[in-house]
Parts: sequence; structure tokens; C-alpha cells
Amino acid sequence: MKFARVIGNLVATRKADGLEGVKFLIVQPLDIHREPKGEPYVAVDATQQAGMDELVFVVASKEAAFALPVDFVPVDAAVVGIVDDVDDRPLYDAEGVAWKVFLKQAE
Repeated sequence: MKFARVIGNLVATRKADGLEGVKFLIVQPLDIHREPKGEPYVAVDATQQAGMDELVFVVASKEAAFALPVDFVPVDAAVVGIVDDVDDRPLYDAEGVAWKVFLKQAE
């Protein structure tokens, strides 16, 4: 899964079987600091709720097809979640960890 930001919608008058009623979004991939990285691409909206400027996470390849209700559809990327919040704090303070507690003491 990768972070992306929704930057647009794509309207298609004809779609492959299984994609009727599925929304197409243009997403900008982001790096771990949520800055643009790479070229925008089209992803289907498996959440059916993502909108402009929202931070989302996207799956690609075969997993993208599994995100939709139809067994297999020809898609390369799918929005599978909308991000409400990101906590960038470290999981622990590396300087404050007493590493000796992880070492087995010789008896």
C-alpha cells in the first residue's frame, strides 16, 4: 500500500464489464513525508467515498482487482482506504531504551 492524494476525477463513457458504476480517480503518489513522488495515475475507488484532495492509500497490480466486488476486472490500481490521521511520532525513544533488558543475562 502506498500513500496518494486525490487530484482529480476521470470520466469514461464506456468501461469494461464489471467496472460499471465504479469511480475513476486521478491520484498523485506520495513519499513517506507525504510529498509528491512520481507521476499521477488513474485508480479505481474501491471505497466509493474518496474525494478531491483526500489522503488515501492505494494498492496496485493483482490486489487492485481484488478490491472490487466483481471477481476480476482489468485494473492496475485501487484506492482501498481514506486516511483520517497520520501519527508521525516515533514508536519509542531510542535514546531512552534500556537495551540491557533485551539481552539474556548469564546466570
